Amino acid sequence: MHSAEPEKATEKATELMKMSVARARLLSPLTGTSFAVDQTGLVIGGGVSGMTAALALAGQGFKVHLVEKSDRLGGRALDLRYTLEHEDISPFVAGIVKEAEEHPNIIFHLGADVTNVAGFIGQFKVSLFQDGTDSEVSCGAIIVATGAAPAATGEYLRGKDQGVITQLELEQRLQKGDFAPGRRNVVMIQCVGSRNEERPYCSRICCSMSVKNALKIKKLDPSAGVYVLYRDIRTYGFREKYYKQAREAGVIFIRYEPDAPPLVSQDNGLVVSVKSPDFPEPVEIETDCVVLSTGVDAAGDNRRVADMLKVPINADGFFVEAHLKLRPVEFATEGIFLCGLAHSPKHMDENISQARAAASRASTVLSKAYLEVGAQVSQVDQSKCISCMTCTKVCPYGAPTVNADHKAEIIAAKCMGCGICAAECPACAIQLNHFESRQFKDMLDELFRSGKEERRPAVVPEKSGVL
Repeated sequence: MHSAEPEKATEKATELMKMSVARARLLSPLTGTSFAVDQTGLVIGGGVSGMTAALALAGQGFKVHLVEKSDRLGGRALDLRYTLEHEDISPFVAGIVKEAEEHPNIIFHLGADVTNVAGFIGQFKVSLFQDGTDSEVSCGAIIVATGAAPAATGEYLRGKDQGVITQLELEQRLQKGDFAPGRRNVVMIQCVGSRNEERPYCSRICCSMSVKNALKIKKLDPSAGVYVLYRDIRTYGFREKYYKQAREAGVIFIRYEPDAPPLVSQDNGLVVSVKSPDFPEPVEIETDCVVLSTGVDAAGDNRRVADMLKVPINADGFFVEAHLKLRPVEFATEGIFLCGLAHSPKHMDENISQARAAASRASTVLSKAYLEVGAQVSQVDQSKCISCMTCTKVCPYGAPTVNADHKAEIIAAKCMGCGICAAECPACAIQLNHFESRQFKDMLDELFRSGKEERRPAVVPEKSGVL
C-alpha cells in the first residue's frame, strides 16, 4: 500500500502555487520616498538621565533642546546626599549640571511644559509653554526622561508623629549632622506602600537606601540599635556586599510576612511591634525614630506626555519600551526614545547607562541627512473616505491624520505597514500597498476554484463497441 500523504502534500503545494500566481498577476512595483532630517535632538526632563542624554548628543555635534518643567536642573538627584559607593555625590551632580549649562550645543527651556507634539521621525514639531508664552521647536528625535517621584504614604503614623520619617529625610538629616544617633533605637520598615495592590512593583532602590543609612548610623555611633523590618532584602547586583557589611556592623534584620505587617503605636514614645516567622513570639521595639522606605511613583505628567507622543505606559504609569531585549530604549513609534526613572525605578548608575544608550540610538537618526520611507504603507482613497476617523483611533503609531478636506490621510513616515487601519475602515477606503484586497480576493477565488475541480465527478466515456 502506498501512503496518500505525499499526494496530499503535492496537492496542497499546487494550491498554494496557484494562489500565489493569482496574487502576483496584480502586483505592481513599490517605490519608496525620502525626506530631509532635522539634525537636532530634544530631551524632555532635566534630571541626571536627561542631562546625560543631552550631553551625549551634544558631544557628537548635534544641537539639543533640553526641556525641564522646573526652574532648575538636577531632578531628584538634588535630594540625594550619598550612595552606597560614594560618600558625597553632590559634586558629581553639580559637575554634570555645570557641564550641561556650559555646553554650546545645548539649548535650555527651564520652567517649560510640552503642550503638543506633531510630525514624525526626523521632522518633529514640539510646542512649549514657558513664562506665559507659547513657542515651537523642531527636532529629528525625542528622548523622554521625565523622571519619577518619591511615593507618599500615611501609614505607620506618618504625618501624625514627628518621629516617623522617610529614608530620604533620614539621609538629609544624617548629612546635615542634626540626627542624634544616641537614641534608644532606630527602626526601618521596608516596602511601605509598595508591593501591594496599589503599587505591585518593587521600587528597587529602597533596600539599598536602608542599608546605606543603617551603615551611616553605625559609622556615627557603633552602639546605636538599628533594626530593619523587611519582607525580602533586594540589594541588587554587587550591592549584596553592603548588606553583608551591615549585618557585620550589628544591624539587625527581622523578616515579616505581607499579611502581618508591623504595627506602630504611641505609648510614652514610639513602639514598633512585629510578628516574625523567625521568632515564636511577637517582638516589640521601643524607639524614638521610625524610618519608612516608601518607594518610587511614576511622574504625574507621564499620561499626558504619552498621549502627545502616542507611546504606551503600563498600569503603574511608567513608559513601556518597544521590546525588553531587542529595543530596550526605544518606543514602537520611531524616533522617540526613553531612559531613566521614566522607564522604571532603578539606581543612578543604571539611569546613566540607559541615558547613554538612548542617546546612542537617537544619534543613528540624527546622523543621517535623509531618511528613506518604505513603500509598504497604507493609502487612502479620498473618494471613498467618509471622514469617520476610525483609522486615527485604531492606529498605534498615529500615522493617519485629517487633511484640509476633512478626509483621512496617511503620513508615510509614521506608517509601519501593520494594516490595522485597512482592516478597521468601514468604507474600505484604505488599502495597504502590496497587500491589497483585490489581491487576496483573487487568491481566494483561485482556492475555491481548485476545490471545485477536485470535487467534480469523473466523466465515464460511452462504450464505442470497439474491443
